Amino acid sequence: MSRVGVDQTKEPNMNSLPLRACCSTAIVCLSVTETLAQPNPWTTPSAPRRHVEQIADNAKAYEITMEGTLDEFNTAYYPETYGGSMRIESKFQPNLFVILENMGDADLVNPHLVVNGRRDWFSADDILAGILKPGMTDAEKAMAVWRFCASYEVQAHDNNRRVGPAYPAVGIETANDEMSHPSRNTFKERANPVKAVNCYYCSGCSLSAANFVILCRHAGLIARAPWMSSLNTFRNHCVGEVWYDGDWHLFDPERRTFFLEPDNATVASYEDLHNHPDWESRTHNAGFASKGMKPHAGEYKKYFPPHLMPVEQWLSTMAMTLRPGETFVWRWTHDGKYRYGANVRKKSDLVPYHLANGKLIYRPRFDGDVYLRGIVSDHNMARTPEDGNDVMLHPQVVIAPGDDKDPIVSPRAFVIYKVSSPYPIVGGIIGARFFRKTDKDACRLCVSVHDSDWRQVHSADKTGEFEAYVAVDDVMNPEATPAIYEYYVKIDLQAYAAPTDACLLSAYIETDVQMADTALPALSVGVNSVVYRDASGPERRARITHAWRESSATQPPQPPGEPASPADGTEVDLTSLKMLAWQPASDPDGQGIADYHVQVSPRQDMLHPVSPNLDRLTASGKPEWPLPQGWLAKGHTYYWRVRAKDSWGAWSGWSPVWRFTAAP
Repeated sequence: MSRVGVDQTKEPNMNSLPLRACCSTAIVCLSVTETLAQPNPWTTPSAPRRHVEQIADNAKAYEITMEGTLDEFNTAYYPETYGGSMRIESKFQPNLFVILENMGDADLVNPHLVVNGRRDWFSADDILAGILKPGMTDAEKAMAVWRFCASYEVQAHDNNRRVGPAYPAVGIETANDEMSHPSRNTFKERANPVKAVNCYYCSGCSLSAANFVILCRHAGLIARAPWMSSLNTFRNHCVGEVWYDGDWHLFDPERRTFFLEPDNATVASYEDLHNHPDWESRTHNAGFASKGMKPHAGEYKKYFPPHLMPVEQWLSTMAMTLRPGETFVWRWTHDGKYRYGANVRKKSDLVPYHLANGKLIYRPRFDGDVYLRGIVSDHNMARTPEDGNDVMLHPQVVIAPGDDKDPIVSPRAFVIYKVSSPYPIVGGIIGARFFRKTDKDACRLCVSVHDSDWRQVHSADKTGEFEAYVAVDDVMNPEATPAIYEYYVKIDLQAYAAPTDACLLSAYIETDVQMADTALPALSVGVNSVVYRDASGPERRARITHAWRESSATQPPQPPGEPASPADGTEVDLTSLKMLAWQPASDPDGQGIADYHVQVSPRQDMLHPVSPNLDRLTASGKPEWPLPQGWLAKGHTYYWRVRAKDSWGAWSGWSPVWRFTAAP
């Protein structure tokens, strides 16, 4: 008896199947009333390029070379959401999918895959390890966390597409008691930086502020989330504040900004902005690609003290365990499956930005100890034969011929599987290959979601050997309900005369999960360094398949090589420094340069700009930029760099970091 592998196509029977009652007297079972069309199990799509890696150790590094000239990073552009905020998109996405298969006889525990050191967001510790450096001060830590939470790659302001609720609420997502204690509300689904970056992209001010506060606290900082609203309300806007150097300092990750005191070095607090609202008005917000959003200066002035939002340390990891026969698929595409939760602004035609639907596919094995490790429980179930490749399951005790017992309480056999995922579950397919000798024998599929009673989704109406596949999206109803991270599948058999009159030959459980494609293990042009690790035992055996396409539709420009004014390493008089200029970037295709991106920082590592005003697109192909005045201080050294975008839309890399010193 062969098993269907990830790369094989199995043609299912497309007849619709009637549904019957399926449970014993011990468990209540609800039946699906409508007949569901039989779906197709997922099969691996074709791909122009693939790389397959065999895994036998708990840590392995390997390289993959992507040819061509374009990838998702050098083709980035920044469309508007609404109100002047921006998000990120790519003109070319080479990545298609990554498949991780457990090929062995033991569990694959906590697999972790990172490409080029990017997006190592498995846990809060991993996030912080990627953005903090040894010896950082509290001020530097706060700025590093802000830069991460404000990144275009992490979030975008769009309240119409984000997962709700908008702020802490009690109990189920339809409740409105804002004063509930933090452990009882569903706000923690998005107020969790690990879930936020891996599973969702669209944000809102309260969500990005909560993520910022939680990461700051995990880094050892004191942080809080003020709302600019009257006490006991959540209105207008939410920001984050961090305590260091004896005072609070305000950071606004959703609007990608912070505000400086007149010394142009100290980050202002909420109270400072309440007393000096002009400090907010003079500062650019919404990020380097944006023209800016409407300032909140009036709200800072009006609302004091602010209403502090209850934020707990809601943290999780992306840990998962793949059983023998189980496969996880990261995909850069989606099937339109997602959840909004309690978002009252959700509109039917709005799909979340950067939605991706990954797959968790389980083909349970019935042989030996592998079978016992893969199940929650079984009952009255026998295996024939006990080992080997052709194992099938069937009842051990049958309904005796002539027995007039109610079939509901007659001897039944079942096996129960639990599906668990660190990503929100948003749909799926369950199925099996059965043998049913007569109409008196029974083969059924049931599911349980949100701790519900068993719900029957299939009962066989044909005899002989056949396949049945059923979509369970409607049973899960993931769009509006609280996030699903686990559910149960029960496969139920009843044999009337002989044990092998009702047999389970193979089972199939396909689970759709929600992920953000901005968090996936993406390859880029050139040599990619890939690192895999897990926490499995020495008997692991896994296989990873990367699939992608390549493009050389255009040649990205070369970065500017030299500054023109001021010259690198020189001292300048601030009163005469009105313009930054550099040697023009060259474009190999001769398409011309359409835009430049300039950053000016007080740090050589370019951790953050002097002010958001000094991290901007020039909106011009000219190799110069009028320097915003009033932000630089005498006697200080500043660092700057430039990257170029050609008229096709491809970006160069960054120029070298140049420096100048403002004369005392």
